[in-house]
Amino acid sequence: MKKPGILDKTDTTTPKRSLRWIILIPFIIVLGVLAAVVRGGESTDTINTIRSTKPGISAASDAKLKKMVHDNIMELVKVESNDYEYKNLGGISGLKITVINSTDFMLNRVRVKVTYIKANGSVWDTKMKDFYGIRPKSAETLKMPDSKRGTSIKYEIVTIKSKDLDL
Repeated sequence: MKKPGILDKTDTTTPKRSLRWIILIPFIIVLGVLAAVVRGGESTDTINTIRSTKPGISAASDAKLKKMVHDNIMELVKVESNDYEYKNLGGISGLKITVINSTDFMLNRVRVKVTYIKANGSVWDTKMKDFYGIRPKSAETLKMPDSKRGTSIKYEIVTIKSKDLDL
């Protein structure tokens, strides 16, 4: 039997131990998160330090990439059409042309020539369509005017202008 005013040691140590763990576990978690944040910042600082001490490395690789894209721009920028509708006697409707920029550079203007072909194979009409501001790794689609004649089309990129590539 317990006497009033006398504390039992087993009753007071259990709450202290659980209280200690309740405080200790979040403290360890907070320390771990802080360590991860500090280490993440150190690796970013290390990369930036390498870039700032050796600026020729990234500038040279950027220049090589830019020259490679500049020299092969017609292979890297593609043009496609949708499945447009045409009538057997002639007439094209719902034609959309898409320019695909697979480069890492902005294209300021891409001019596409679209030729409408009649059923006998002769040219009915030729239209030029300009695409402006095509962002890197993206595509731009524009609707072409309907034609009263023609059963098929041919299309090709005529010019590409890009300030980023000095084109």
